[in-house]
Amino acid sequence: MNDKQNSVKISGAGTIGGGTYDRVSISGAGKVTGDLIAEELKISGTGKIQGRAQVTQIVTSGSASFTDTIIAEEMRVSGSARVDGRAEVKELKCSGTFKVARGIASEYVKVSGVLRVGADVEADIFKASGGFHIEGLLSADRIEVRLGGRCQAKEIGGEKIEVRRGGFKQKGIILDSLIKMLAGGGAAELQASQIEGDQIYLEYTTADIVRGKHIQIGPGCHIGTVEYEESLEVHSDAKVEKQTKV
Repeated sequence: MNDKQNSVKISGAGTIGGGTYDRVSISGAGKVTGDLIAEELKISGTGKIQGRAQVTQIVTSGSASFTDTIIAEEMRVSGSARVDGRAEVKELKCSGTFKVARGIASEYVKVSGVLRVGADVEADIFKASGGFHIEGLLSADRIEVRLGGRCQAKEIGGEKIEVRRGGFKQKGIILDSLIKMLAGGGAAELQASQIEGDQIYLEYTTADIVRGKHIQIGPGCHIGTVEYEESLEVHSDAKVEKQTKV
């Protein structure tokens, strides 16, 4: 690993070696060969980090790829980004397309674009208004989903889980169609094999099993089995095949 260097900017096509930098900016086609440690990484062109990245702040508005694990305090994705390893990011905001192969560990995740994860997602707070596909467990203390496209997770677990369909209004304009387009189209719904939490409210959700203390099954839901401890409400426009108080 090199000694600490000054900030580096790649505005055309260029390659730098791995090392410790203050700031790295890629606005052309740039590549970092080796592990990277930096205070700030900005990619507005096409950037590839061939190694482990430990960066305080990562901002990508172009096309970014990381061949190994990333560790960051903050990451903002408004273009497209792919991580072949694991993403350990304290605060993650995705308004573009973000693909992570080996899972996400975070305190706060906000998705208004598209998130695709090949393993588990662990967070304190998880908020989504776009689309997501999580092949493992989505686990968070608080999960808030405003269905703007197709959302899917193998399993979902948390203390408070709220899933609603509805657009977000900005200057009087409902953004349903834009969110759905960014999320890859398809019906605005959630699919999961199992959902478990203390307080659960669901709309337009298909699940095999829903378990919890206080459960509300809202409109558009198709649930195989509901197991509840204290209370259960089922909307007239919902289908629950089996209800069990435990």
